Amino acid sequence: MDTGDELIALELSSSAFAERDRTEAFHQIYGREILKLEIEPLPDTALQIDMKLRALPGMSVAAATVSPIFCRHTEAMIDNDDPVIVLNRDGAATHNQNGHETHLGPGDAILTTNGLPGTATNYTTRRVVTWRISRALIGPLVSNFDDAIGKPLDRQNPALSLFLDYLGIVNERQTLANAAMRRAVVNHMLDLGALLLGATPDAAEMANMRGVAAARMRSIKAHIRAQSGNPGLSLDSVAAKQGISKSYVRRLFELEGMSFTEFVLNQRLALAYKMLTEVSLAGRSISEIAHQSGFNDISYFNRTFRRVYGASPSEIRVRK
Repeated sequence: MDTGDELIALELSSSAFAERDRTEAFHQIYGREILKLEIEPLPDTALQIDMKLRALPGMSVAAATVSPIFCRHTEAMIDNDDPVIVLNRDGAATHNQNGHETHLGPGDAILTTNGLPGTATNYTTRRVVTWRISRALIGPLVSNFDDAIGKPLDRQNPALSLFLDYLGIVNERQTLANAAMRRAVVNHMLDLGALLLGATPDAAEMANMRGVAAARMRSIKAHIRAQSGNPGLSLDSVAAKQGISKSYVRRLFELEGMSFTEFVLNQRLALAYKMLTEVSLAGRSISEIAHQSGFNDISYFNRTFRRVYGASPSEIRVRK
């Protein structure tokens, strides 16, 4: 699978077709041509598929909401042997491939492949995320790769939550505007995918240094942004939330050339700036905004705000 070096975004919806020919039109255009699947709605149900597809070099991620259907990937549709990890977010389904029948509920995942025939039945409306990756890229990183096809993945594997969280990066166009970043994201996903499937010792070592660190940092920063207005946000609380040590959190920030304290301060100042320039918050005092941005010391807030923005909070409010 080769998408070049660009980010490709595609959105598919069966509702784009008239009700009377929705099933056949979607089947012909998207099912056989793009998804390589024969798709049939279950009896007494209407076909509804809404999908967002994002493709990067060597991999693609699809997030879909699908009505109850039966899918078949036939021998005639096989044109590659790329593995596909199916992450079941909600709903119930059964997959049959490689001699295995696997039942999936919310939170379950399975390794499938485009290189073997198989079927899947969605018994309910289902929310699912799939990650397709070039076998040439991930195959050498995983032990007993072929044996895992068609079997459920261990939902207790710590790599699963990191993998799911990191997948969201494919929707961040600004983050992926740089070609080097796109390649880095593919490498990070390879690392996390290998850990999820059973990495070789060498691949596991690389994954922990690269993909896991990137996924951890992404999760840590998201948590800090969400909690920046909380005065109780601290290195201790962040480490506890992530289930990792304080020294590891510090090291991750040091690798990016900053400290934990600096990042938290910058997020709190950015939150304060945003609140100061929002018309709807014009009635709030500067001390209120400082407190709601996580600052307990108004003098410290004023001093650091001026240092970063070159003006006092009151001056920024007047300008806006």
